[in-house]
Amino acid sequence: MEVAESAEAYEFLESAYGVRLRLSEVRRDGDGVALSYTRTDVGPFAIEEVALPGSFQAAPDPMNKVIGVWTSGGRLQGRCDGMTAEAGAGEITLMSQPDLPHESSADELCVTSVLMDPGFVASVAVGVPAVDTMPAIRFSSFRPIDAVAGQRWKDSVGFVKNSVLAEDATATPLVIGQAARLLAAVTLSTFPNPVTAKPTPHDRNDHQPALLRRAIEFMDGNVANDIGLADIADAVHVTPRAVQYMFRRHLDTTPLQYLRRLRLHYAHSELVAADRMQETVTGIAVRWGFVHTGRFAVLYRQHYGQSPHTTLRS
Repeated sequence: MEVAESAEAYEFLESAYGVRLRLSEVRRDGDGVALSYTRTDVGPFAIEEVALPGSFQAAPDPMNKVIGVWTSGGRLQGRCDGMTAEAGAGEITLMSQPDLPHESSADELCVTSVLMDPGFVASVAVGVPAVDTMPAIRFSSFRPIDAVAGQRWKDSVGFVKNSVLAEDATATPLVIGQAARLLAAVTLSTFPNPVTAKPTPHDRNDHQPALLRRAIEFMDGNVANDIGLADIADAVHVTPRAVQYMFRRHLDTTPLQYLRRLRLHYAHSELVAADRMQETVTGIAVRWGFVHTGRFAVLYRQHYGQSPHTTLRS
C-alpha cells in the first residue's frame, strides 16, 4: 500500500506495529508518497517491504520482536542498550533488543525487515518448545559476525520471501514452520548472542533403544505436521541433545535428516501411486515440505536412482 501524507503514514505504522513509534519528519522533498509498505504475516514471522522517503527520527517503545533489517536503499542508524545499529544499501543489522526501547534515524530508507517472536527465537536457540517462561533473548552485537554470515542471512531471507511465500500453494503449515525455524536459526548464527543449549548429565543416557523407537514412532505419526527437534525431544522426555546423540550413535544421522528422509519416502510413495494427469511433482514435493523442487529432485535421484518426473510418468 501507499500513503501520501506523513501524518497518515505515521498513524498507519503505529497501528501496524502496535506500539508508539514517536516518528518525526526531519526533511522531505516534494509531495510524493510518504510511505510504501507491504507485509506478509504468517504467524511465526512476518516479512515487510518498507520505503520512507526523506529523513526521519523515531524513538519507539519496545517492539517485542526480533527485527532484522536489510537495507536496499538509503541509510539507517539506531541505538539501543549501549550498542549501535547501522546499515547502508546492501547491508543488514538488528534494530534493538526485543524488549527494550531504542532510537533510530533514517534517510531515504528502503528496507526488507524480518520480524520474529523473541520467545520462538529463544526456543530455537535452546532447543526446547516455546513457553511463556522462555529466557529473554539478547544479542551482544547488532552487526553480523562476518560477511559470510551476513550473506547467508540475506540468502535465507530471499529464499523464504521469493520461494516459500511466493505462492499460497507453497506456503503450507509444514513449510511455514520449517521456514520460521530457518530464519530463527540463521539469525542466531549471524548476530552474536549468548543463548546456547547447555548439556545435562542425561544427554548421553541412550542405553535403552526403546527411546529411539519412540522417537521414530512420534516422527512417523507426525510426518505431515510441522515438528522440529524440540518436539521430538519433548515427546520422548529427553533433552534435544540426547535425541541428537541417539540418532547419531545408532543410525549415523541427525533427527532432522531422518525426518527429511521419512518425508522423502512418503513423497516417493505418492509419486508412484499418482495419476500424472492430476498430480505434479511440484505439488507432491511441497505437500511433504520440499519447497525447492531442484533440491528435491537431486535428493530424490540420490535415494531412488531416477528423477521424480520419471517416477510420476512411469
